[in-house]
Parts: sequence; C-alpha cells; structure tokens
Amino acid sequence: MKGKLITVEGIDGSGKGTQAELLVEALKKAGKKVKMYSFPAYETTFFGGEIGAFLRGEFGTFDDVHPKLASILFASDRLEQKPALIRDLDDGFYVICDRYVESNAAHQSAKFAESERSGFIEWIKTLEYKVNQLPKPDMTFFLDLPIEFSKELVLKKKKRSYTDEKEDIQEAQHGYLEKVYHVYKQLEISESWLKIDCVNEDTLLPIETIHKIILNRVLSEQ
Repeated sequence: MKGKLITVEGIDGSGKGTQAELLVEALKKAGKKVKMYSFPAYETTFFGGEIGAFLRGEFGTFDDVHPKLASILFASDRLEQKPALIRDLDDGFYVICDRYVESNAAHQSAKFAESERSGFIEWIKTLEYKVNQLPKPDMTFFLDLPIEFSKELVLKKKKRSYTDEKEDIQEAQHGYLEKVYHVYKQLEISESWLKIDCVNEDTLLPIETIHKIILNRVLSEQ
C-alpha cells in the first residue's frame, strides 16, 4: 500500500517541529510505519549546509540574495532527499515533514511586492513539483499562530545548529515574518490546508491539545 505524505507548515515559532515529532511518536505507538523529514537538513545534506551559510549571512545581506537563488537552495535540499522520501512512500510509510515546498513558497515570495507574489509561488511550484518532480502532500496542516506570538517564541528557541544568533538574517528582518504570515494565510485558503488555530481568546493552546487535533485528523483519514 502506498504511504501518505503529511506536511506541517506555519511561520517560525509555531511549533512545526514539535508537532511533527509528536505525530511520529503517536503513529508509531498506533503500529504505523513512520518516517520524519525536517527541511532544511542543515547537518545532513550538502545543500542543507549551504542554506545554513545563507541564513548566517555568508552570501550577503537579506537584500543581497535574489529570492530565486535562495529558493533553489531550499529546493535542492529537498531534491537531495527525494530518493529516500520516494522509497519510504513506496514502502507504505507515513512520511511526516517538518516544512515542505510551501515553506519555500511562503518565505521567498514574501520578499516580493504583493502583486508579484502569486506569480513567484507558481514559479516555485514549477521548480519543485514539475522540474524536480517531488511528490505532492496528501495532507498539509497549517499551524495558524498570530505574528505577535511568533516573534516571542522565535526568541525562546533553543540554539540552532546553523547559527549562534537568536535570529537568522530572515527572522531579524523587520516586517518580514508579518509578510510570510500573510502569504501562508493566502496559501491556506487557496490550497485547502487543514488549519489549526493555535491561539484561543489570546491564549496559546497547549502543545498536547494541538497534537490531539492533528493525530485525530490523520487517523480519521485512513
């Protein structure tokens, strides 16, 4: 039986990695075959290492690197891992991804004027899904975390492997995450993602509550 590709998306600080890991563990306990992929793979792929250099500012400032070039870096990291990902799906695994193609679309298109974003999103989809022929997700969960919560949670993140700074060059750019969030909201509507509101009446939902929502939805789709 063909496996399922499940992706977890959201702005920085929304808990994508945590929720992906919890889902993996819960599905394993339920007797499912599961693999997890985190993009970028900063420490395990050639292009993951180059993305770390980009985010540290080694290729220039935020404005120096054209979004197309940055997009190709992120897409190439996924392309490196494509053979293993395809093999796992063919072997019937649930493949859980912390970020996927749509992260590339949201983060890089946010660098354009609003009128140019939809065209660039289509360019990224062509690159990743048609040229690189990555499989499309069966389910995409969007962790909808308002920007005022995101900024605070980014600063509370543990030390990242690719930088010693509290924020990388994208996170530190004034107004950038707000634009990324706006693009994610547009994608959520146009792509019919499974949206999870991470805040209720100005209160952040418990991690376990969000996890149960995701798990129940995944298991109901068997």
